[in-house]
Amino acid sequence: MNESYNTDGFRTESLIIPALHERQNARGGYLTSADMAAVAAEINQPLHRIQAVVSFYPHFRTEPPPKACVKICRDMACHLNGSVSMTERMKAWCQQEHGAEVEVEGVSCLGRCDRPPAATINDQLITAGDEARMKAAITSVLRDEDPQPDLDWDLAEPKVGRWEMDCYGGVGRYDAVRQFLAQGADPDVVLAALEKANLLGMGGAGGRAYKKWRDVLDATSSHGEKFIVCNADESEPGTFKDREILLAAPHLTIEGVILAGLVVGAKRGWIYVRHEYPEQIERCEKEIRRATEMGACGRNLFASGRDFHLNVFPSPGGYICGEQTALIEAMEGKRAEPRIRPPELQTNGLYQQPTLLSNVETFAWVPAILRDGGEWFAGRGLKSGPLAGTAGRLVKGKRLFSVSGDVARPGVYEVENGTTLGELIDVHCGGMKDGKQIAAVALSGPSGGLLSPRVPISQLNRRFVESALSEELSDMDVRDLPLDINLARAIGFMLGAGIVVYGTGCDVLAEAVANSRFYRNESCGKCVPCRIGSQKITEMGEALLAGRVSEEQLQSFQPTATQLGDVMTATSICGLGQVAAAPMQSILKSFPELARQACRNDSREAEQ
Repeated sequence: MNESYNTDGFRTESLIIPALHERQNARGGYLTSADMAAVAAEINQPLHRIQAVVSFYPHFRTEPPPKACVKICRDMACHLNGSVSMTERMKAWCQQEHGAEVEVEGVSCLGRCDRPPAATINDQLITAGDEARMKAAITSVLRDEDPQPDLDWDLAEPKVGRWEMDCYGGVGRYDAVRQFLAQGADPDVVLAALEKANLLGMGGAGGRAYKKWRDVLDATSSHGEKFIVCNADESEPGTFKDREILLAAPHLTIEGVILAGLVVGAKRGWIYVRHEYPEQIERCEKEIRRATEMGACGRNLFASGRDFHLNVFPSPGGYICGEQTALIEAMEGKRAEPRIRPPELQTNGLYQQPTLLSNVETFAWVPAILRDGGEWFAGRGLKSGPLAGTAGRLVKGKRLFSVSGDVARPGVYEVENGTTLGELIDVHCGGMKDGKQIAAVALSGPSGGLLSPRVPISQLNRRFVESALSEELSDMDVRDLPLDINLARAIGFMLGAGIVVYGTGCDVLAEAVANSRFYRNESCGKCVPCRIGSQKITEMGEALLAGRVSEEQLQSFQPTATQLGDVMTATSICGLGQVAAAPMQSILKSFPELARQACRNDSREAEQ
């Protein structure tokens, strides 16, 4: 079967989204019916395919935008810092002062949780924005003046060459690619190093990297094609480490992707980047050009006769695009609705061909592991922390964490796996902000719910408790939790890449309800239990937050939330539906007194 490709390696149907991006930018921020018809004709696709894509993704508009489009983040750290009430005040001010010239709306996480509240004005970044600065920036845009936007580069530049991950000290030489090709290009050498290192996926699931690479290597392609895709659609609230990697060390991720292609037998790959990261898109494109000029990418890599072509694919938006199968659907020019699995991407990925899809950081560690050896990476990690016990042997390697909320220095930190939450906060983040104490912690963005300062032993894995903890303990300090995926599984909590710390004085219930709203807002709607269940669980939280629930009614909330969560977990195709109930469940489970207090308070003044 012959397929038609363009110069970027896409089949014609995959050109829908790039073509729509181009048309919308050329027209000034929106698409007309004529634009959609022209795209359909240009790439020989039915018009209904184009319309389906436009109606799904939030980035595409079908009406002319106002002169200033203001988008203010409403999630996690930004919500904690008053972004929702600020949005309402800004709406009122803009309506009074500028009328239809300005549009203000709350949006899901913009990936700048370390500088809340974050906003964009006509896609230009404004961080840590108080209302005076926001008003001044809007006024500048309306006057056709530069609003003096913020740059992610200002935070990334000091990290260039500073991470141990960056074995090149800031400027990529692509030695690992050169050495692999010069020494026989044996895939088993690379796979053995990754296995010894016990490198895990850094995008959330924590799967074994070498196993995924091996699966794609061994897979049979029906068309003789295999592909590599790097997932840089970093849209999980509280997570922004990939944003920093793609600016401070894009060469590491790019080299990791190229190596993956050479190992598994792929000749083409893409870095899929969220469109809210324009600096990162530009930086990656520039580094790909540099790698190509060096001979490390493109045709005939280092005169080896091997080819690997790499491009950047800007996302059309939406949290669901971070789900791996939904991301592939988007790349194929479809609505980003998750696929039923199996089959897995390793055998049936992009265009139903074997596809290796991994996270930015997972690829970025590969050059250092190949230079210094899998044993070097496996030897890292704190294996004897207060809760490690016999499971400490599982702790291997280092990783990056994004930390935001009520800490003195929010940011991205490279630490040993097994580092405790307390050490991360005190040593790396400079302690809690303004002398606050911990009121709650989210260790996996909103996905893992909220943990209380003292975690009841009854909520932990029974086998771990029996093997590692004293029988006299009834609870433990959340600060003692070791930050390692394997230990998290053994102990019984969810660990991701984004950690949000809530200090005393915040409304923990309001924060949990905001997290529930995030999942309701971002559900793609394909799975009915997720679409309806995420709405129902949010309504329960909003009723409790508003003081509309009696203590008697509260007694039914826990079984109802549990049942909703169980149904969504069992019936949802992707992870969103499987964690959507977690924020509300964690309130009822870990903060029961806050829930009871809400029943007795019908005049709450919370950040909704």
